[in-house]
Amino acid sequence: MIKLWGIYFLIIPLTFITPPFNDKIHKPLIQTFIMNRSLLLLSVIEVLNRGGFATSERCDVRPRSFDIVASKDDQILLLKVLSNIDAVSQEMAEELKRITKHLMASPLIIGDRMKGRYLERGVLYRRYGIPSMNLATLSDYILNGIRIYVYSERGGLYVRINGTAIRRARLQKGLSLGDLSKMIGVSRRSISRYEEDLMETTVSKAIELQEVLGEDVLTSIDPFFTRVNDTSEENTELPSEVLQLMSEIGFDVHVTPQAPFDAISEDKKRTKILTGSGKNVSSVIKRAKIMSSISRVTGTMSVVIIEGRSKAKNIDNTVIIEDREVEKIADTSEFVETLRRKSCMYQ
Repeated sequence: MIKLWGIYFLIIPLTFITPPFNDKIHKPLIQTFIMNRSLLLLSVIEVLNRGGFATSERCDVRPRSFDIVASKDDQILLLKVLSNIDAVSQEMAEELKRITKHLMASPLIIGDRMKGRYLERGVLYRRYGIPSMNLATLSDYILNGIRIYVYSERGGLYVRINGTAIRRARLQKGLSLGDLSKMIGVSRRSISRYEEDLMETTVSKAIELQEVLGEDVLTSIDPFFTRVNDTSEENTELPSEVLQLMSEIGFDVHVTPQAPFDAISEDKKRTKILTGSGKNVSSVIKRAKIMSSISRVTGTMSVVIIEGRSKAKNIDNTVIIEDREVEKIADTSEFVETLRRKSCMYQ
């Protein structure tokens, strides 16, 4: 057997990686291949909690670009969970990217299937650029520290390789670029690009490289710190008078039509406020509770601005404030101080 950490097991699809789970843990994870979305979401939350992540309430409002928010130390995740990852539309994905950018978080999709096939364990996929994986891979990564080396791209499965390690091992063995290229069946130019970290390779070629060089030449992938390119244009049109008020005070207002909150408002000091609005309190209770749980997990503030009178002053830790009071506020500093005062007053 080839000692190739994280790679050799791919020779047997869907049965690779025997994780160090006991039977009680392993069997439920295998059963997730036939789980419906609700059970899958509950299983994801359980894995996150067991891994030390704090999780928000489920965002069971529509439309929604994410289902739960999780955090651990300085890491914030916004997760979309669904059986078929193909159901994530481009519009949904672009909004998820924008929200994570403004919250300094990372997006992640968890599912069972993609393009008519089950996701393979230990493999990282992408949906419109967002890292995606199945529940077993998430559990392996969070609970057992099993690194991810393999990712799916058009044409097959690939790995990232360590160019410095390849060059060092090649020179130690006294091999030229040409020698190594012949031994693994690629061009001399490919070996050169491997060593310059300019080219990734297939699983089979990585196996051959490691067999020939006798050294670990792989680079693992951190799905929580993978750069996600947000190329979409942000909507700068503010759809409500409430959000226009926030802008007039001096906040940068980032509209979020597929979230429990209407926008993320940010001041010059990078204070982030989950901002919602409503005609009356009864219409926003559910969203305000979800906003409260998200703000606790993300370390942000949350506010719902009511267009009219309101007897309620807060819902959980979401401050309820009337629009007429907002109209009297001069700037962002005064608004933030008002939220802090009201939050402490009505706890």
